[in-house]
Amino acid sequence: EHISGTQTGTAGNSETPSALLTGPDGFYERKFNGAYLYLLQNIFSADHQLLVKYDWYDPNSSVKGTAIGAPGSNFSAADIKYSTIGLGYIYYITPNVKWVLYYAMVKNEKTQLAGFTKDVKDNVFTARLQFRF
Repeated sequence: EHISGTQTGTAGNSETPSALLTGPDGFYERKFNGAYLYLLQNIFSADHQLLVKYDWYDPNSSVKGTAIGAPGSNFSAADIKYSTIGLGYIYYITPNVKWVLYYAMVKNEKTQLAGFTKDVKDNVFTARLQFRF
C-alpha cells in the first residue's frame, strides 16, 4: 500500500497538531510519501509462517539527505526519511494463540543534523505471545 499527500506539522514534528498553535513556532506544511509491503509464506504447514516486510516513510519528500540540517535550511529531524526491512517467524500454537519473533532493521537518511550524520543504531527485536479472544 502506498500513501502520499500533504500534512501539517510543526518545525520539530511531522504529526498534525491537535490544538491551534500560538507563538513563533507556527505550522509547517510538508509533502509526504510512504509505503508498506508484506510477504507471508507458510512453511512446513499452516502453523508456521515466514514474514518479510519493507516500508518507508518520508515526512518531507521535497528535501533529501544532507540538505536537512544545512545552515539556514530550516529543516529538522521531523524531515528525515526512514525505511525498514523486517524479518519474522510466526508459529500458531493453537488457532487462538500465536508466537511471533520479528527483527526490524531501521535505516534513516544521512543528514547534517547532529546525531543523524550516519545511520542511527535503532534496530529492534520483538518477541510476542498473542491471544485472540
